Amino acid sequence: MNKILEFGIRLLFWSIRIIPVRLAGAIGAGIGRVTFSILSRHRNNTIRNLKRVYPDKTGSWHIRTARESFAELGRTMFELPHVYLRSEAFLRSRIETRGEDAFRTAMQQGKGVFLSACHHSNWEFGAISFSLLGYPSSLIYRPVKQSGVNRYLKQCRERFGARLFSRQDGLRWIPKTLKQGDSIGIMIDQHMSQGIEVPFLGHLANTTELPAPFIIRNQTPLFGVALMRIGHEFRFQLRFWPIPSPEMTGEREKDTLRVMSRINESFEAIIHERPELWLWVHRRWLILDEQEMDNRVADGKS
Repeated sequence: MNKILEFGIRLLFWSIRIIPVRLAGAIGAGIGRVTFSILSRHRNNTIRNLKRVYPDKTGSWHIRTARESFAELGRTMFELPHVYLRSEAFLRSRIETRGEDAFRTAMQQGKGVFLSACHHSNWEFGAISFSLLGYPSSLIYRPVKQSGVNRYLKQCRERFGARLFSRQDGLRWIPKTLKQGDSIGIMIDQHMSQGIEVPFLGHLANTTELPAPFIIRNQTPLFGVALMRIGHEFRFQLRFWPIPSPEMTGEREKDTLRVMSRINESFEAIIHERPELWLWVHRRWLILDEQEMDNRVADGKS
């Protein structure tokens, strides 16, 4: 069954790869909008997240932005075969950079660099873009349960020289990787059940502690990075920005909170610029959702 599923994924990707990328993206966007109409639970969660962050916007704006967020997700999914299978020359022709000089200078110091990123626009293209541009890079990822599919996707993601490390691999590889001068990419916008509570877009959310320990201990250079889609096409601007380390207090918990808060704050302008490009369907504020549910239950009993 595992091999059959892997073969099916390969066949599906090669089939979509034949379709012109702009058409593939348009088909994906259309499917995303249809999915928005069908999947009420995910639709309601997306709208609830938008209302939490943008309480002053109208109801029609929340619905429209939520629908376009689904469209962006569908567009991204149907572009993946092109990201994974098209040539290096083709992919490089579809990306421009902003702020790369500062990132390149940091990389030349040989101390390694942490790159914090979000599920923004076509984040898979963003993830491989560092190795595509010639930078040694390592990425933390969540494996797919089916081993054959996971092996194939990992192969696609590493095809330009990046190295992927599963969350299950632990963190012992990080110091060695930094000493080699690599960049290490970490997604910071997912709910982490064992994380710390840090504001994200103005509301508390369970957040990973990485890369705070290394910033606190070694002052490793830290950058934010985001892939901004140009219009609705398969063209992007990869933006880098340095994230200055906060003043340290010497207390681990406080310093970790300060580092992660500064990282999260640095993404606010990017997300606010084009909200529909971010993955609002994710239950980023699960702790607040659960608190609100508990309050409703308590009110019902009183």
